[in-house]
Amino acid sequence: MGSLAERVSEQQIKVVSFASNKFVWQQKGDLLFIALVSQEDSVEIYRVLLRDLADQFVSTFYSELKSGTSQFTVFKRFADTVEATLQRFDGIPGLARRYKIGLLPADDLKRLRIVMAQAERRPGVMRGAVITRDGFVLASNLRSYEMEALLDLLDSLSSAPKLAERSLTLSHTSLDPLTRFFVTRAENNVYCIFIVSAEKPDSQLLKGVEPVLAAVASLDQTSLKRVLPTYLAESTGFYEYDLVIPLIPVAEALDSSSRFLGGIEDTLRANAVTVLNIVDQRNTITDIERKTGFTAEETTEVLAHLVSNGIVKIAKLYPVMAERDRRFAAFLEVAGMNNRDYRIVDAIWQYCTGAYSLKEVSDETEIPAARILEVLKSLGKYVRYETERVMQHVR
Repeated sequence: MGSLAERVSEQQIKVVSFASNKFVWQQKGDLLFIALVSQEDSVEIYRVLLRDLADQFVSTFYSELKSGTSQFTVFKRFADTVEATLQRFDGIPGLARRYKIGLLPADDLKRLRIVMAQAERRPGVMRGAVITRDGFVLASNLRSYEMEALLDLLDSLSSAPKLAERSLTLSHTSLDPLTRFFVTRAENNVYCIFIVSAEKPDSQLLKGVEPVLAAVASLDQTSLKRVLPTYLAESTGFYEYDLVIPLIPVAEALDSSSRFLGGIEDTLRANAVTVLNIVDQRNTITDIERKTGFTAEETTEVLAHLVSNGIVKIAKLYPVMAERDRRFAAFLEVAGMNNRDYRIVDAIWQYCTGAYSLKEVSDETEIPAARILEVLKSLGKYVRYETERVMQHVR
């Protein structure tokens, strides 16, 4: 650990991975706060937890840290704080392996879990979940198959007319025939959904879950950190040729940067503002590094914060190449494509259907992604790029 700490200070490493687990840490001054977590767990989730613990530790032991005490036994009582913090977030890291997570402040999450537990003790009410309209799970006691069924139904809920009457019951083939989903929506458009007994009347069920609705309605969603499972669970960073796409107008993000990026160090906030000034629908991560001069580690840290705050998303590039018909052949002849480039076109064409990402095309053909992208750009209008996987046809 001494050697690891030295490497942290020299290279600003944030994660070290092993076969089945990894170290994640957060540095605050001369202090390192380190968690050993499962390989599948979200790095950003645990860095949020470590930041929370770091703030609590420094505020609790400020005088001891300032005096440089060597009596380390005084810090032992902090173990209770660590345990209490982990209990408040119990289950969130596991959920984050598979689902989009909205990470609430610890106090809000604790209050929400308490009222959910109280509601689940009511007759006919079994297990519940609180989920945003766009599918971010705030808290859940649902079993995995129940969550999958709920997410299947989520898109249809926004158009459900009965929700105007505050509640809606839905059946699903994956549920026990004697149970159903009881769906309610708080005033801030966040859903509170419970597995309930099919025999209980809606009026009784609604009365039982009203405290949950009230707690959810009081949540401040501006402080909600949104964490996606696919890339934030990775330990080294984002793929260099993924696109960075703004989720809100960049001007709005810049105007509200203190709200979105509050609580982080000045250098990181300045780097985030620099990135926001160049983000559009066309910049890959490599483009951002080239234009800003940031290292890969600096760029990854900035993007992790922007993604977790719902400001941008990372999307893979799925190249789609036009059919190789007479017009395409004529274009290549006019463009004067050299034999080296033509061999690359010949090798990648069968994979450029929208069904393979740029990285997957590179892996399949063993041609560097940078070289593939260079050739694709030379083809101009004969290539387009999707940000979702599609299957148009098989070649």
